[in-house]
Amino acid sequence: MRIIAFRPEYQLTVDPAQNRIFYQNFGQMRGATSLPHYREDWEAALAEVSPGFVILSDMQVVNGHGVGLLAEFQAVEQLIVQRGVTLVAEVHVPGLPTRRHTDAVTTSQAMPVEYFLDIWDATQFLDELQLRTGTAA
Repeated sequence: MRIIAFRPEYQLTVDPAQNRIFYQNFGQMRGATSLPHYREDWEAALAEVSPGFVILSDMQVVNGHGVGLLAEFQAVEQLIVQRGVTLVAEVHVPGLPTRRHTDAVTTSQAMPVEYFLDIWDATQFLDELQLRTGTAA
C-alpha cells in the first residue's frame, strides 16, 4: 500500500498489487470550502492503477454543504471513469444522509457503484469481484 495523500479532510491510498484505490473522508470534510490538492491527489492515485481498477470509498463522513466543491468532485469522477474504473464500493452509515450527498455528485458519466454499510463487507465484495473477474494486477 502506498499513501498518496493524507490531508485533514481525506486520505487516498493505492494498492497497485490489488489494482485498488482506498479513499476515506475525515471529519474536516464536513466543513471544507476548498480542497486545493484534491484533483492532483486523485491524478497521482489514478496513475498508480490500471484500467479495471476498483475503489473502496469510505463515505461515512461527507460534505453535505459543499456546493462550491461539487464541480471539483464531478471533475474527479470523470477522471476516474476515463481511467477505467470497474466498480466503486461506497460505505455509508445507516440512517445518515451521506448517500444522498454522494449521489448529488454523480454526473452523466456515472461510476458503477455498490453501496455497503461497513468496510469489511465492501472489502470482501471487492476481493470476490476481483477473483471472479481477474481484474487485480
